[in-house]
Amino acid sequence: MKAMKTELHRKHILKRVTLGLLMSMLILTLFGCQSKEETTYDKILSSKEMTFAMTGAYPPFNFIDDDGNLTGFDIDIANALAEQLGVKAVPITTAWDGIIGGLTSKRFDTIIGSMAITEERLKKVNFTDPYYYDGAQFFVPGNSDIENLDALQDGTVGVVTGTTFHDMLKEKDNISDIMQFESDVDNFMALGQERMDGLVTGKFVGLQAPEKYGVDIKPAGNLLYSEKIGIAVRKEDEMLLEKLNEALGTIVENGTYQEISEKWFGVNILEQ
Repeated sequence: MKAMKTELHRKHILKRVTLGLLMSMLILTLFGCQSKEETTYDKILSSKEMTFAMTGAYPPFNFIDDDGNLTGFDIDIANALAEQLGVKAVPITTAWDGIIGGLTSKRFDTIIGSMAITEERLKKVNFTDPYYYDGAQFFVPGNSDIENLDALQDGTVGVVTGTTFHDMLKEKDNISDIMQFESDVDNFMALGQERMDGLVTGKFVGLQAPEKYGVDIKPAGNLLYSEKIGIAVRKEDEMLLEKLNEALGTIVENGTYQEISEKWFGVNILEQ
């Protein structure tokens, strides 16, 4: 009898231990599922803030104005998209050369900073539909007689590090020296001082440099190539990508996009 009671007691303890383990596993599983389900979009909605990155040195798309405020086309677009999501857009400035690394390491939610959509970048991040179209343009000093980039021999050309313009220049046999800058503002100033033969940047950015920065530069030749500009998000943020595309479609349809574009450029830069 005593042996029987001992055996029943042992089975009872074993049953309780097993039940406890099962409950612990269930709790861990539930918490694990909750963590996996919490997306960047969920975090944005709960915090009521969407962070976005740019250099803050790419006028007129994003730059610091005379009053020390961050402004530009990209900023206005980010604010308009955030309004559609029911949240506030919070800008973060960072160096261009490490901006994708900042996104993938979750320092910010998106990149709304005039980033061109390329196959190489698509290996690391996803992009929304284009929110404008641009192109690479070669600029020279106002008194230069250089007709285009291909006319250079052992040329010295300025560019912002980490851009598609930089990648393109590295393939040019007639360029012997690529001067690298952290921002196009420095790039413009160097060309204005005639420290190089020319520079390559976005068409819209370069065309506004003479008025904005008082530098005597001019475009030389046709566009080197055209680009689609998108908003970058992390690969796993599929819901955020979907919602940003929806918001972009809405501001295009309701006229907000055109109003912003005409404010900065006098034309709709989403029209090719």
